Amino acid sequence: MTSLAHSQLDIDLISEIKDIIETNLGSPDLTPAFLSSELALSSSKLYRKITELTDMSPNEFIRTIRLKKAASLLKTRNYNVSEVANSVGFNDPLYFSRRFKKQFGCAPSELIK
Repeated sequence: MTSLAHSQLDIDLISEIKDIIETNLGSPDLTPAFLSSELALSSSKLYRKITELTDMSPNEFIRTIRLKKAASLLKTRNYNVSEVANSVGFNDPLYFSRRFKKQFGCAPSELIK
């Protein structure tokens, strides 16, 4: 994800953004506006930096990290799909399943098997 970084500052910024996202993964308040507030950046600057460094919008970046965490939780086989969806901040299991399938090419339930 940080392959587009131009400097150590860019790498540090993306790392800080990832840390904030991972710390607040299950929170419904985890939005680009929340990230802007946490980083003391304007929403336009945050959007520009994330897009420049990851080639994703802030919403896509947050969702990608959530889905990667969900995949790792599902691989443990300790949780069902609904539990994982809720734990990574998706309130609608159907929406979670659609986004998961689009990201990874298989349904979350297939990953458990």
